[in-house]
Amino acid sequence: MEKRASKWIVCLLTALAIITMFSISSFADPTHIRIEAVTGIGYAVDWVTINYRDGAGNNQRIHRESNIALGQTADFTVPDGATDIVLEAKPLGVVGGTRIFNNLRLTSGRDYCFELKGTLYHPSYTSITCSWVPRGRISVFDNSLNSNVGLKRVKVEVRNKSGTSTIGTAYTDDNGSFTLSRSVSGQVQYKLVFEDAAGLKVKWGANSHAESVKFESAEGPLNHVFRESDRKSWYWATLYNACQFYKDFARQDGIPVKADAQVCGYYEDGISRTPMTGIQDIVFRRYTNNTSSEIFANVMHEMAHVTHAQVDRGGYASFVGSWGLVNSLRAAFGESWACGPEAIFTRRRYNPTGNELARYQDLPLSTFTYARWTIEGDHLYVEPIVVDLMDNYNQRDANNEYPIDRVSGYTLRQIANALRDAHNMDDWKNNLKRVNNPTNVYLDEYFNQYFESRAVRTATNTIINIKAVTGTGYAVDWVEVNYTAANGRNEHIIRDRNIPLGQEATITVPDGATNIRIEAKPLASLRDTRIFNNLSLTSGRSHCFHLKGSVNNPRYERVNCGF
Repeated sequence: MEKRASKWIVCLLTALAIITMFSISSFADPTHIRIEAVTGIGYAVDWVTINYRDGAGNNQRIHRESNIALGQTADFTVPDGATDIVLEAKPLGVVGGTRIFNNLRLTSGRDYCFELKGTLYHPSYTSITCSWVPRGRISVFDNSLNSNVGLKRVKVEVRNKSGTSTIGTAYTDDNGSFTLSRSVSGQVQYKLVFEDAAGLKVKWGANSHAESVKFESAEGPLNHVFRESDRKSWYWATLYNACQFYKDFARQDGIPVKADAQVCGYYEDGISRTPMTGIQDIVFRRYTNNTSSEIFANVMHEMAHVTHAQVDRGGYASFVGSWGLVNSLRAAFGESWACGPEAIFTRRRYNPTGNELARYQDLPLSTFTYARWTIEGDHLYVEPIVVDLMDNYNQRDANNEYPIDRVSGYTLRQIANALRDAHNMDDWKNNLKRVNNPTNVYLDEYFNQYFESRAVRTATNTIINIKAVTGTGYAVDWVEVNYTAANGRNEHIIRDRNIPLGQEATITVPDGATNIRIEAKPLASLRDTRIFNNLSLTSGRSHCFHLKGSVNNPRYERVNCGF
């Protein structure tokens, strides 16, 4: 019997010990209380009282007589072990028994945060989360990839609920995710600013501040995708992300870029420019009806001009001063350089598994000749130059109308550095000759082919064969071929005899000729109707054409000669 009683006593003592331990652990933490008199509620706080029973069972009181002004907060701590905690407060200036919390009972050992609301005689409160960390992900929809792409390295300001003050700032990572480095309480307002930590800004016009987007106040993460329906915001985000990609690609290839470039996006369409004024380094006008990849390519082109200015500000200023001068070779070398990163980086972004140098490989030499662009009243853009200097593909092997490209192996960094102290195409070419590259012996051949007056003379005749294919609806009235002879004199060959339907004619231009151009007129056509429109032909090659179309809308088709 004694043993049984002893066991019951042991069990009872154990149970009491557990209860005591549980009781102590339940109230071992202090109780924290924060009260914020939010700006705009119409009243401050007169006093706050907290009544509680301490660990020894005695009634205690915390009383704050000083006001809590609008926009300010007050913090209180009830000691650990307290029970029966009751909170009360009175609005400043109220008459009578109006109270805010109406003897709100609080659980010991927890954190409480309150935002005050309402009016002087109808005060109220909202319980808010005391401690949470703002975070999220910002993306922009890419309509060329048909997917959301994280917005790289963009500034996110975390502000108080009303947006009147900034709590902290974060920047997104390369995937568009961000996390604030501190915790907050209650709702916050997120503000996205199109600016990176280095100072690159996307802005409107000559504004000093970057464009921004504010979001409604919330208590939780921000996850947002800019879509085309957002119009201006999507435009800013697309421009901004493309600038960040250029920074990444430029770093990969070792070419400089202005870290704090001022990028201006106008809400209109037109010609983009890169004046590099410091206030407006780049001006984009690609607002409507442009795909993400088209905007991206335009950004790559203009940012390449920024690289040019970083390599040699004086040489770039010379290039900028040539805008509007159609015959200027200063304009030619600046624009031809920018076409390189535009092509390479755009393919790197939108065709990452393909050959990023596979651009401009299937276009005739005549597309880029100096004479053609001058006739059309525009700058000379020799778009393939940068790609051709880098790749090991000679287009002429595929088609005798394509450029000769026996130059290869240059890096983008070498090509960019060759812009230093260059003021035209010849300076650029001569700087490239100083680079240790075994193919630099072909630089003259490559560059000179775009200028008819410098074309390399050949020791082979140029053969031209024209066939008036049966069914085209017209015979040929006359054919004329103009060229520069080996002695430097301008010569021409005229065939006045008709070329009837189903028949062909062959014209031979002597060896050593350059600057060869062909023209022909359909029989019985309108006075100014022409077939070839002064087509430029490469010397020392065979050129064969089948005529097509109608008498007043003639066309031609290149065919294999077979001889």
